Amino acid sequence: MTMKNTTLLIILLVCFPLFAKAQDVNRNQPTIAESDVPQAVLSNQDTLFPGGFISEWQLQKGFDATDDKVVRYISIFEEDGRPGSSASYLPNGTLIFHSEFMLAETIPETVRLKLQFDYKDYDVERADFITLYAPKREIYRIHLRKNTAVLHTYYDINGNQIPKETLPVELILFDR
Repeated sequence: MTMKNTTLLIILLVCFPLFAKAQDVNRNQPTIAESDVPQAVLSNQDTLFPGGFISEWQLQKGFDATDDKVVRYISIFEEDGRPGSSASYLPNGTLIFHSEFMLAETIPETVRLKLQFDYKDYDVERADFITLYAPKREIYRIHLRKNTAVLHTYYDINGNQIPKETLPVELILFDR
């Protein structure tokens, strides 16, 4: 191996984790300063998730590309020292949903068995355990991959697949 190739390999190995982490955190929403978050949202975050370390606030505008109205504020935070939680709020401070990152192997067996049957050609990458608050529902958002194709599917806690069109629009925006 030449010196040039060795140098290039070292640079790639050093930079790759930085690129991978940036892609994992970015949900295509602009990051905003905490001072730009309404007090009602900040108060509910503190009340509902006390001690949660907030790593970033995001702002989502519009239900489509032409709509510039604020739809929700999103906190990305650590809960009980575990990263991978987020909460989504309306501008008036109302909590829409709370999401927790899950490794593929921690998905409950009832859901994993259904996934093996429904998506046998896909690999389960991870999941988000999402608690919706109006009306209250608990669901799993499953991240699947088949070669380069990525797919998100939803299941309830009993392992029943949930059609995407029956989910609240705020949750569908989460996929954008």
